[in-house]
Amino acid sequence: MNRMVFAACCGLLVTAAQADDCRQQLPAWIEQAHPGHATGQVLQDERGRYRVDVEQSICKVWPARPQLTLMAMLLVREEEDDYGDADLEVLVLDSAKQSFLARLVEPNRLDWDAFHVEDMTFDTAPYRLRGDDLAFGVRISRRNSSRANPSHETRLHLYELEAQSLRPLLGELPVFLSWGEWDTSCTGAFSETKGVVIITDRVGNQGYRKLLLKDTRVERRMALIDGECRTVEESTHRYQLPIEYGDERYLLPIELVSDPL
Repeated sequence: MNRMVFAACCGLLVTAAQADDCRQQLPAWIEQAHPGHATGQVLQDERGRYRVDVEQSICKVWPARPQLTLMAMLLVREEEDDYGDADLEVLVLDSAKQSFLARLVEPNRLDWDAFHVEDMTFDTAPYRLRGDDLAFGVRISRRNSSRANPSHETRLHLYELEAQSLRPLLGELPVFLSWGEWDTSCTGAFSETKGVVIITDRVGNQGYRKLLLKDTRVERRMALIDGECRTVEESTHRYQLPIEYGDERYLLPIELVSDPL
């Protein structure tokens, strides 16, 4: 019993140490991927000028393959007060060799207007989508700046590492949505939807397993009653949507394309 507890404890310490080491090395890796960034040089590629947004760039040791480190960066192409154009770059680093095993740029994935990119995180749940092959995810969260009509969403993107290349398997899958319309004091309507991705045992096109998105939506109506802000109506809705692999990637259900979540 004590030996098992000790092993679990040490495993957690190693994971924490790897995470700290990842964050400490991130600036050097960004410079390695984009030479000249650290010295403030104007960066340019085939798509034109850009800068790397260091504050929102992230990294994580891949738990299932601890010899690899995952990185994601915002390549900002244009930015104004209310809008901007930005690409998402996803990289896989061989931690021992300190060299990039694969990298992928998705043009305009992180563009924003009033609905700005707030956060990015890696999702390293065991996404075994085809046989024992593992995919990993990037969750991108966006939020608007309206107080009267607040809105916040998170969308999941899945990637597959094939030899020395990255391939997007799933994009823009909504897994969280929160919105409201109120008087900024109390009275108003609010809705929050949380989604969970289930990998089923059913195998579909090209050997990729079929997915299931299970959503739970809670809707509330608030009002000021006797001087107190109270919930006057609340309802919960649960539903699920199948997601199947097409010719090149998983296809979003029409319900999510026309009316996300």
